[in-house]
Amino acid sequence: MSNILDYVEWRGDLNFRERPFNDVDNLILSELAYIDLRSILRFGEQDCMLLSEVYRRYAEMGKNQSYLLNNPTPLLEKCAGTVRFGNLIVKDYVDLQSQGNQFQFAAMTFELGDGTIYVAYRGTDNSLVGWREDMNFSFMESTPAQLCAADYLDMEAEKTDSMIRVGGHSKGGNLAMFAAAFCADENKCRILKVYSNDGPGFNEMVVENESYKNILNKVDLIIPEGSLIGVLLFNKQDKQIIQSDGKGGAGQHNPYSWLVDKVGFLQAEKQSSTSILLDQMLDEWLRRLDIDKKRKFVNIVFDTLEATGAETFAQINSNKWTYYNAIAKAATKLAPDQVGTILEVLGQLLSAGKHVLINDRKKTNRGVKSVGLDEESEKKLPEAGEPTEG
Repeated sequence: MSNILDYVEWRGDLNFRERPFNDVDNLILSELAYIDLRSILRFGEQDCMLLSEVYRRYAEMGKNQSYLLNNPTPLLEKCAGTVRFGNLIVKDYVDLQSQGNQFQFAAMTFELGDGTIYVAYRGTDNSLVGWREDMNFSFMESTPAQLCAADYLDMEAEKTDSMIRVGGHSKGGNLAMFAAAFCADENKCRILKVYSNDGPGFNEMVVENESYKNILNKVDLIIPEGSLIGVLLFNKQDKQIIQSDGKGGAGQHNPYSWLVDKVGFLQAEKQSSTSILLDQMLDEWLRRLDIDKKRKFVNIVFDTLEATGAETFAQINSNKWTYYNAIAKAATKLAPDQVGTILEVLGQLLSAGKHVLINDRKKTNRGVKSVGLDEESEKKLPEAGEPTEG
């Protein structure tokens, strides 16, 4: 079972002119976008550096990002010592966060040495504000990070005549798609490919926009077979489904769990039944909730979390009982209408899940191929037309 670290060893001695860019290279650069380059690169000052030099300074400063499940440090170290990646120019690093404005945004650009650049957007870190903005995708026509992404892409396009690839992992994939769709028209023609690596989708306002529809032919939406993040919200229907050795949807979201060979990803036979059911359930749930309900639900949940004084999930996990008690205390102060909103939204989620399961069983009873539930799970489903609770 080989992953991106093995791929770097296999292809590290060949530059991008000798061995052209492929989907695995895209995932590697998307993962490198998680590198904390603060105090190493600064936009507008020392704004470009070889990746090998980036790693040297990163190591000298003793930076440690082990708090991230997809810690980019091992990949950075391995890439830095290769011809393929060590000689890449990293430039225009931006890292912004604002709790008041509810956004977290980071991006960097790689010059590949083959006449192209790769604009990489970072996914969500472990900050509450970052995850809150992810939830805002469900009801906002655009978020501050999405607007920053489009501006950043325009800025990078204006600096070079090179052809452009755009990509990111998780939220970074969403930002890449948004930026490509809503950047200046004169820059869109230079975009070769847009990569969303298990990135969440968009709400109805975005997917119905012609600018979004017009970019889809350049989008490669890559998800692991058990994806939980890449099926959130509404997204491109055609997906590249790949093998992962991660445990559960959360484990498969980790780029290090994606399986590769020397030329690309190992393709999966199909998306897992759990991933498909979750996709259908969330779509049904979101269709049932109006924009105001989505906004209220997200604000109540994250206002409660932030009332504890925590800024990251790592803080909450490091001192669980203190923060859990603080969350419980904050929850007791919710007004009756807020409690009602929470119960209504969660009730709709349960109802949507049952609706999807029953419809899937009806299709099976009619001889239509189901999403592939195992035999034990099938036994637990209600019969078609059988009354259910709720």
